[in-house]
Amino acid sequence: MGHRHRGPGALRKYGHRLALAVLVLELVACSPLVTAQGHPVYSLPRHGVDRFVRVRGHTVHYVEAGAGRPILLIPGAFTTYRAWNRVLPGLATAYRVLAVDYLGVGDSDKPETDFRYTVEEQADVMAEMLRSLGLSRVHVVGASYGGAVALNLAARYPDLVDRVVSVEGGALIAPEVLNYTKTWGLLNWPILGDIIWGFMQSGLFDGISARSVMGAAWDGLSPEDRREIHEVIAANIRTSTKASCLGIYLAITRRIDFTDVLERAPVRVLYLYGEASKYRAVAEMNVRWFSERKPRIEIVSFPDGIHDLHLQYPQDVTTAILRFLGPAPSGSDLAGATGPTRLGGGDGHGPVAD
Repeated sequence: MGHRHRGPGALRKYGHRLALAVLVLELVACSPLVTAQGHPVYSLPRHGVDRFVRVRGHTVHYVEAGAGRPILLIPGAFTTYRAWNRVLPGLATAYRVLAVDYLGVGDSDKPETDFRYTVEEQADVMAEMLRSLGLSRVHVVGASYGGAVALNLAARYPDLVDRVVSVEGGALIAPEVLNYTKTWGLLNWPILGDIIWGFMQSGLFDGISARSVMGAAWDGLSPEDRREIHEVIAANIRTSTKASCLGIYLAITRRIDFTDVLERAPVRVLYLYGEASKYRAVAEMNVRWFSERKPRIEIVSFPDGIHDLHLQYPQDVTTAILRFLGPAPSGSDLAGATGPTRLGGGDGHGPVAD
């Protein structure tokens, strides 16, 4: 018996049915599991307590732990505060840590209009958040997209920021050098975007995503570390929306350049990057700029380090941050002009190099 030809109308009908089925999976996957302070959240924090603040008409969620001088932690693109779970406890022994979900991820709002998810807009929100909490001269730590937000915040709001740690963030990000995956852009396609998003939220690819993020470092992780990182990655997509992820993708794949503003800012910077990072070209472009134009910087590289160093080498990263945030050596500025310090190797738990 021959196959009946299905016309465009039939294909659209079945496409809509598939998209609807995937949408059901999506709604189930992103349903909040618990409530904190009257707000639905994906899960209770492993460390610290949930907090919420209203900023520019939106609710911003963060997790707070420890006491003392404040540190603001800003995660990378498409990533919740949970990306800092492996360094947060160590930092909280000496500081009041605020690990934030910026707008578009986690348990913060995900605006679909009048917000383009640019680095500058996110920095504006962080600035107003700090002022709402009555905080100033805050240390800021950011990774990737969050590292760019941290640097922009320091450049444009120097009264609010003391020192910055950027884990492969940048004040200069060129799309042709970034060479970012085009998959996220497919979310903008009719029907196909819904199908892709539904499968992403279904959890079927969480394991693949975790391995992709960790790269070659995955093989050296213990089963416990693998489970922890798997949980971090799983929460990223399940707590986001298609619109917010598309907005973040468009923001980071356009040219970013606020070097002129940052050059004038008196901020001290610790810049961490991995020599095995998939975005090493972007990191090294920023390292060159920093070395030439920003003497108040310390550059640290990890020979086998990946992009997400805080997941790969949490103890080394924590120690490097704590050392950097301590008192500056008397009569000297920060290192960096003579080349980067190199860390990492082995099991990732060795001491930080002097």
